[in-house]
Amino acid sequence: MKKFVTGFIMLVLMMITSVAFAYKPYPTHLGDDSNFVLCDGHMGTAWYVDRSSLVVQKYAPPQYIIAVNVVTVDRADEGNTDVASVKTYRFFYNYDLRKMYVDYNGGSNWHYLDPQGSWAETGIRMPAGEIAFAIAYNLKFYGGQSWYNEFLHRSTVVFKDDFYDRLR
Repeated sequence: MKKFVTGFIMLVLMMITSVAFAYKPYPTHLGDDSNFVLCDGHMGTAWYVDRSSLVVQKYAPPQYIIAVNVVTVDRADEGNTDVASVKTYRFFYNYDLRKMYVDYNGGSNWHYLDPQGSWAETGIRMPAGEIAFAIAYNLKFYGGQSWYNEFLHRSTVVFKDDFYDRLR
């Protein structure tokens, strides 16, 4: 019986190890092109901010509006680099209030992106907006700030320093 339990444990450890080594992170840049910066990945799909498409539409500190294209790549975790779609996002920022908004329909229909919101609420919009601001001004917007997380009952940082490393 002891040999059976030991063998079973070894089998489980080998399975866990093989799954861990099979994990492939999303590429930081699409096709090694630094113009396409990873902003998020979820269930095999990755989204990349197209640095070359960034347009500052309003520069009136503390208010800013930035538009940028975000490309979607399905099966990016498997090495696929084919662009499935491209969408232009517009972001409004109030730096004094540290509030970021996304325009849902292109008509200045601004919706607040809560830094403590769930992925379902913020999706790829918030990391894309964070990257757009960092590219445009070489500044963090939500990143580097600590926010109180009511679910975790502690302060957390939304975007850690390694998030910005991909911009280099």
